[in-house]
Amino acid sequence: MQGLKFKIGTTFALLLGVGMVLINIVLTMFWQRDMIRLEIDRFKAAMAISTRHISRDQADSEQAIHRLVALTGAECALIQSAGVNPFLSPGQCKHQVKLSDLARLAVSTGKVQTARETPGAHFVSIANRYIFIAMPFDIEHSDPFAIAMAVSMQPLVKQLVSNQKAVFLYILINLLILTMVGLVRMVKVVIHPIERLAQLSAAYTEDEGLNFLTVKEDNEFRRLSMSLNQMIERIEADKGKLKTTVRSLQAANQQLRDTQQEMVRTEKLASVGRLAAGLAHEIGNPVSIIQGYLDLIRQADVPDTEKKDYLDRAEKELERIGGLIRKLLDFSHPGHRAPDNVSVHHLLTESVEMFNIQSKKEMVDIIEQFNAKKDTVFADPDQLRQVFLNCLLNAVDAIMASSSEKRRITIITESSDSDHAKKSGQGVRVRIRDNGTGISKADLLKVFDPFFTTKEPGQGTGLGLFVSHTIIESFGGRMLIGSTGAAGTEVVIELPLAH
Repeated sequence: MQGLKFKIGTTFALLLGVGMVLINIVLTMFWQRDMIRLEIDRFKAAMAISTRHISRDQADSEQAIHRLVALTGAECALIQSAGVNPFLSPGQCKHQVKLSDLARLAVSTGKVQTARETPGAHFVSIANRYIFIAMPFDIEHSDPFAIAMAVSMQPLVKQLVSNQKAVFLYILINLLILTMVGLVRMVKVVIHPIERLAQLSAAYTEDEGLNFLTVKEDNEFRRLSMSLNQMIERIEADKGKLKTTVRSLQAANQQLRDTQQEMVRTEKLASVGRLAAGLAHEIGNPVSIIQGYLDLIRQADVPDTEKKDYLDRAEKELERIGGLIRKLLDFSHPGHRAPDNVSVHHLLTESVEMFNIQSKKEMVDIIEQFNAKKDTVFADPDQLRQVFLNCLLNAVDAIMASSSEKRRITIITESSDSDHAKKSGQGVRVRIRDNGTGISKADLLKVFDPFFTTKEPGQGTGLGLFVSHTIIESFGGRMLIGSTGAAGTEVVIELPLAH
């Protein structure tokens, strides 16, 4: 608050000082006017007295003019009669012409004439100005004449300067006293209430609350305190509503996350179910072989060496079955890993190995063209593997629904230089193409909507592409689907490379 006090004090002093100076200027102008008027009256009286000593005797008249100049302190004086050369005292005066003209005018009109020097260069200062006075006289047994005088304003200026020194000293003393009184009053009335409000605001705690009603007087500060209290109450009420809303949003977000995870697990289990059907067909052949080896081993005439060979072959078939089951179990594991740097090519290879169970059953050829020079991305490998496997399963469904004799899926990887990849640096693009039935233009706009499917009821959940699209976007990538009808479908997945 020190800065505010200083500003108020200086502003108060400045306004008082300017006001006092302006008042002094106005009073000085009136005083100057009255003093000039008094000086003129004084000189008129002196000239009237001097006429008593003026007669037809020129010597007496000249002596009277000399006494008039000495008595009044005039710059010079002049006596002028009609048709007679004027007499000037002292003998040389720069105002002779001005005085002579003014005296003739006074004689001709019979009235006192006054004039002032034109301000000119002395507009601001009156130190070098003059007053000219011409007074007519008509003495018995004498021709009419006039006495003219040039009076300097210098004495008035000296008196004005002397008075102004005292006035300015008085102004300075009053300025200091009034400023201090005004500042003290301002501090008491304005600054202290503001300081109390600031201290209360600084000491505010959520537990103790806040009460601004510390001003007892019924003035603007009390109304301000009441308004602040009402504002605090509204803020507290809004804060409670905000906390409730935040808790609701947190619960809704958690429910949304749980629902999303449940959708991912549901789609994953659907994929596992489809793979399990192919796995049952794939396991049937090794089981039949194992049963044949067991029948051979039970025969009594089979040598021990052959029995051992049959057991080894049966064991290999069992290992093959165990490997297929482990792959299926690994894929169906519900765990969620933290994102890490993973190889897209490695995940595609694993997905193709898992998918081979289904592709062999449906007699689909898979062509791999891994052209990307860099394929490391930052993602959850389990979720990314689920996306690739879901795309492959959809491709098989499209192929099986077509009449194409050559069933083919092509997987291509390449470096990404699209605008989307440039936002986060270089990327890798995965293209999964099939020669199935394709997707209509109307359905292309809805393929990523949840629960949208073109399959028969009971044949799909409608969550596969929606879940895959959500997973890819969560890793900073994007997923696109294109189709030209009978030419098949292409799924494009773009992911930013790991830094």
